[in-house]
Amino acid sequence: MVAGFDEDVIAHILTHQMGIGKSDISAIDLSEFVEERDLVNKLIDKVLYRIKSQAMEKKLCQRRWVDVSKRIITGMDGLGLDLIEVEESFGLGKTLVEQINVPVVTRLHGPWFINGPIMQLEHKNDFEPRVEAEGIAIKLSHAITAPSQAVLDDVREYYNHPLPNAKVIPNPVPPVDDDHLWQNNPDSVPFVLIVGRFDLQKGGDLAINAFNLLAQENLDIKLLFVGPDRGLNIDGRKLSFEQYVDRYVTKQSVKDRISFLGHCDSDKIKELRQKAAVTMMTSRYETFSISLAEALSAGSPVVATNVGAIKELVTDGYNGLLAEAGSAESIAEKVTELINDPKKMKMLSKNAIEDSKKRFSPSVVAKQTVQLYKSVIANF
Repeated sequence: MVAGFDEDVIAHILTHQMGIGKSDISAIDLSEFVEERDLVNKLIDKVLYRIKSQAMEKKLCQRRWVDVSKRIITGMDGLGLDLIEVEESFGLGKTLVEQINVPVVTRLHGPWFINGPIMQLEHKNDFEPRVEAEGIAIKLSHAITAPSQAVLDDVREYYNHPLPNAKVIPNPVPPVDDDHLWQNNPDSVPFVLIVGRFDLQKGGDLAINAFNLLAQENLDIKLLFVGPDRGLNIDGRKLSFEQYVDRYVTKQSVKDRISFLGHCDSDKIKELRQKAAVTMMTSRYETFSISLAEALSAGSPVVATNVGAIKELVTDGYNGLLAEAGSAESIAEKVTELINDPKKMKMLSKNAIEDSKKRFSPSVVAKQTVQLYKSVIANF
């Protein structure tokens, strides 16, 4: 989004993880401060002041980057900072509202009351305290931005709060250059592409189950899975990607057509999206889904589950196809429908590219964001 800002907007980004080989003059890589403790202490001594967190806050903020980000942000107060936007994660916004003299905007990213149960983590000791802390931070924030109406509605209902200063602003996705747009190649061996974590939230099991059904009918099609293997819990046992495939895909001929690529850089993913017959999105919930938006921007024919924000990104039959939530059978049926209808694939591809430019281009999203920022600052 920073690329879409006008010259009069200066943005600083604090992140705990930078992409391999990536650099950005506007970004501060918190991992460097976490790893170099001496550097952190010097920085704190010279520029920042320490935050006296309560015991519960310390427990919630077990990840050191959260604590470091607190110190850096609070230290920037009074240095020309006009506004801060932060995720709801761990209730970080509460500390900022209490300790700095600029407005705080909370960006709904993945509220734990939604994601925790999906990941089967609601029984953990820190589940309820984290959910409570995030709710307090959301309510105390001077404004809320949400990437989708779905997650905003869920947050309003769960915390029983109207959140009057809330606005839906999608995540930005840069348009894809012509050289990397999807191309239909009927002469090549077709493959279905999944880009996302192998876990329950992203529906890793649904992806494998759907392909297993699909591959019984289509003897040529392959599956490429790109993303980290977080594993998923089945009947009390955590299974890796390989273990899940070994247990639930019985035919060796189908197993041989499944490839797990793990992490791939953005250039490799662009190449795969360009050549994939279909991109599948099998999530059980999404607050937005950058991966899906990137696929749409590239014009890749998409089949996605009808959950959360996905039904806001995909208009069924216009820029993609929607499958029933949690149904491997429905996913396989929709993929088969597309593969058997090249004309529809081209139509969906064209519409997806045009729609993405109108809704998700950085300049479009940046304009909406700046309008909100100015309003919040003016009323602070």
